[in-house]
Amino acid sequence: MGRPAVGLWLPEKHEALDAAPWLEHFCDLEARSDGSIDVCVRNPSAVGLPYLQQAEGRFNLGPEVIDDGEQAAFPGLDTPPAAELVVFAYCSGPQEHRLLGHLALFLAERFGALIDFGGMLGYRYAGHCRTVEEKAARLAESRALVALLPGRVLEMPFEIEDGLYGYSHVGDREFLAAWLGHPDFRLI
Repeated sequence: MGRPAVGLWLPEKHEALDAAPWLEHFCDLEARSDGSIDVCVRNPSAVGLPYLQQAEGRFNLGPEVIDDGEQAAFPGLDTPPAAELVVFAYCSGPQEHRLLGHLALFLAERFGALIDFGGMLGYRYAGHCRTVEEKAARLAESRALVALLPGRVLEMPFEIEDGLYGYSHVGDREFLAAWLGHPDFRLI
């Protein structure tokens, strides 16, 4: 199982260290040579999770390069993001998914960011889904799921390899807050 991650699409250029003044009040931080910072959440109640007991609470916040060619592929956005920061959890489990979601919402609110979920929410990439019809049914389920939630959500195409594309849900902060409250909540 992969580690959960989200991208924060920023309206202005920022670096990971720009988040340090907000995070240092409830996290231990360690700057890394690649421009990222390791984040260890010591007080989950600061992001709205006072009951969280068993999460590892270790994350990395770092830059992601947006290529010039990529900027043309942001349908539905008035302007492409100026920068992207990615937050990933070092461990994967229900508590880490929840804490990452709340941490992403906390950061998105401060940066004014959109949230790239890195894939289609609610879409299970299962090996037993072999036919085109099965894949289409799974995509329809994913689209129906996000359509029920308030806020703005877009399907953004990304190239997997030459001529093959996948899609990722990108939502606003209202959408992420609603997704966090949904019984099927899980990040990718």
